[in-house]
Amino acid sequence: MALMQSADLIKKIGAIGKAAAKLTKDIQLAAVNAVGYSIEYGDITFAQRLYDAVGTGIRRQSLVTFFEKHGQLCWSSVEKKFVFFKVEGIKFDEKMLMATPWDEAKKEVIVSELDVTEMVAKLIKRIESGIEKKITVKHSALLDDLKLTYAQYLREEAEEADSEAETPQLRVA
Repeated sequence: MALMQSADLIKKIGAIGKAAAKLTKDIQLAAVNAVGYSIEYGDITFAQRLYDAVGTGIRRQSLVTFFEKHGQLCWSSVEKKFVFFKVEGIKFDEKMLMATPWDEAKKEVIVSELDVTEMVAKLIKRIESGIEKKITVKHSALLDDLKLTYAQYLREEAEEADSEAETPQLRVA
């Protein structure tokens, strides 16, 4: 295949940009209507059809999140399809949904617990990996202090666990 002339390539890229913008708008309109059908009629088939139609080249996870956040449906990872999910009090607001870009929807990460020891271990590993790869690591002197503190904490935790294991348990009859 011969290379295109630069002027032709510029035209082609421009056409792709226009087509992509139109496709995004078309998906927005279809997604909003699919949400509307899920709320007004409990019909999730339009959401499923749109999901299937966009294929893997489009931001499918954003579409799933948009549907779950605004409609009466949720993604079943077991069945690999949408299922009806009744949300009380939800109203269809076409104007608001048209102003809420489907392709920017992000799943909320719900954190109920933070394990500092796990996070510090990952941080140490990441810094050491950077050093091994000869990446410039600023303030790397902190790594030594961090490793010492981490090791001391783990020792104290282990000693505490050992002492609890050695404490005789009282039995109540």
